[in-house]
Amino acid sequence: MNLFVIINNRLSHKGADKNRLIIGQRLINLFFPPYFTNHNRLNHITTYQPNQNKVAKTLPRKQGKTLLTLFFPLLSLLFSSVCLATDTDDAINLLNKMNNAVQTQNYQINFITQDKNQYVTTFEYSHIGATTPESLIHRNSNVKNNDAAAHLLYLEGPAKEIILHHNITSYFQPDSASFSITSPRIVEAFPDVIYNDFKQLANTYDFILLGKTRTANRSVQLIRIIAKDKDRYNYVVWIDDETYLPLRIDLIDLNNELLQQMKVVEFNQNFDKKKLLNYIDNRTYPILLAIEKKNNNLDEWQLTWLPTGFKEIAAYNISFYNSDIATKLFSDGVFSFTVNISDEQTTPTNQLIQQGGRTIFSTNLNKKNIIIIGNLPLTTIERIAQNITEKSPS
Repeated sequence: MNLFVIINNRLSHKGADKNRLIIGQRLINLFFPPYFTNHNRLNHITTYQPNQNKVAKTLPRKQGKTLLTLFFPLLSLLFSSVCLATDTDDAINLLNKMNNAVQTQNYQINFITQDKNQYVTTFEYSHIGATTPESLIHRNSNVKNNDAAAHLLYLEGPAKEIILHHNITSYFQPDSASFSITSPRIVEAFPDVIYNDFKQLANTYDFILLGKTRTANRSVQLIRIIAKDKDRYNYVVWIDDETYLPLRIDLIDLNNELLQQMKVVEFNQNFDKKKLLNYIDNRTYPILLAIEKKNNNLDEWQLTWLPTGFKEIAAYNISFYNSDIATKLFSDGVFSFTVNISDEQTTPTNQLIQQGGRTIFSTNLNKKNIIIIGNLPLTTIERIAQNITEKSPS
């Protein structure tokens, strides 16, 4: 079966898990505070000499206007720049605290995800942090390490669940074959943007503090993450004031319209951690999905253009639904895309699927089918596809 047809069928299935396709994949604009000077209301400007009890002299109105015009805009711009730099540092520090909290704390959340087409899915996500004492006290004696553990349960439809155990993520799907992959986290819980050293992203993104509000009956700080180019989307992240966990994440397109939203509706830090760990440690898991990391067919091809900040993260071959696929994963830490090449060409040549923030574009090139999957705008995905070329024989 053609890979694009498989992807389309799985994404259009009502009970689909938004199908990350385990082939490597995964409000306010920036402005300066305004300033203005109302010259029409100025009759004169006076100077004061400290050792006298009266105004020394009055400057002519024209000269006063000149001084004001030169001084206040400069002072305002300097003040704005200092405030902006301080706010940026505060935003980055808060985002880095969030990154740490997501990976090290114990918590259980019920959350919903919703895309622009109003497709809603509900989940329960439980997490035991990698460095917490509970994960040592309650684990079975045969568990040698202190890796993070997590469990994601779909609350509607078939009882699908995803379990993180010892840096392996296992997918249990009643309506299809279960499998495991090597992965240090469950990517369906939080998007890639959460897991970053945000200081390293300052050349590609701006970070803007938007103030405080409430969600899930908790006080939160809002931060907007704005791409410095038009090749990717933007985020607004709602960070809990007390725990620094993200309680809402909005993916925003280039027109400031909501593409996808992850929103916590219930938060619990007092869940039964021992029960969860016993369940995870005693579960029987499916075998690891076979992934071959050599002789990648994509070595015959090259990308002559990438969005700023993107680099190759991984390359491997994979057998997926009886199709041999060569895959390369690219990421800037916030967004990612995969380039996938197989021998099965599609008809018509160019095909497109867009669901929420994910774009899937299929085309044929030199008797090969190329599929690009990424959470990037269509124009960016198309430009990447147009810049895939076959390497010249050496």
